[in-house]
Amino acid sequence: ESEMLDDAVFQALLPRGYAIVHNYLPEPQRAEMAAALRRLLKPWDEVKEHSPPPFWDSYYFPYPEQCLNRAIIDREAIRFARRWLDSDDIHYRPGLGLVTYPGREAGRDGKPFHVDNGNNSLLPPTTSDRRHSQLNFWFCLEDVAEDQAPTLFIPDADGQHHDASRAEAMVAPGGSVAIFHNYSWHAASNYHRADGQRYIWKFAYGRADHYWEGVGHYTHVGHDPHFREFIAGLNAADRQLFRFPPPDNPYYTRQTLAALEEQYPGWNARGEYCANDE
Repeated sequence: ESEMLDDAVFQALLPRGYAIVHNYLPEPQRAEMAAALRRLLKPWDEVKEHSPPPFWDSYYFPYPEQCLNRAIIDREAIRFARRWLDSDDIHYRPGLGLVTYPGREAGRDGKPFHVDNGNNSLLPPTTSDRRHSQLNFWFCLEDVAEDQAPTLFIPDADGQHHDASRAEAMVAPGGSVAIFHNYSWHAASNYHRADGQRYIWKFAYGRADHYWEGVGHYTHVGHDPHFREFIAGLNAADRQLFRFPPPDNPYYTRQTLAALEEQYPGWNARGEYCANDE
């Protein structure tokens, strides 16, 4: 089975800090996710009469649309992130859906070309160790045209010079993904078109042992019904991506397994967890 996130993508990411892969998502999955995101973040035609009309909106994980939660378990992306981060033990970093509307000007946020490390880590960037550079997967769920505020990327070698003329705009068909890390130079651009909208959905992964990194955490959502449903349907290995302890952890006893079953119905449906006090 061929891989879209192959060695060529990895080797492109190394010197540039980003890689754009067109048509990554299978069309049925792209269409399902796009429809789901439209239900969470309304298209322009449904909000343009608001006073004042919005410039953008966002929705953070966990999502009430389970297809968006499930899409985080992207086997190729996980394999690629493990290779980049040089560890099999990685954690999901909270993601979001984002919509941009006509009238959005990049300058409103005061963010020209920048790196995201400042809001993702307690440590300043290191250029010698990519294991600290958490990996983002930034999906266009619908087509993005030149006049629809495409994200701009500058190769790492040019980043310090902020040479916008060398920037690559993520003009891409729906289902495409940009992969970049939190040392990558990028910027928003203006939404010039008078109609339509730009939808983005993203997730990221970082090393599990890097407790000083992460734009946010989600240990506060354990009783969110959408999170509970999502986690209940995962196997033990995939739950570890979301900060749950592995099956051999001494936490698991008859009491805690009963409590987990109550909080996440179906928790041990696969029989992967054993009580340590039996």
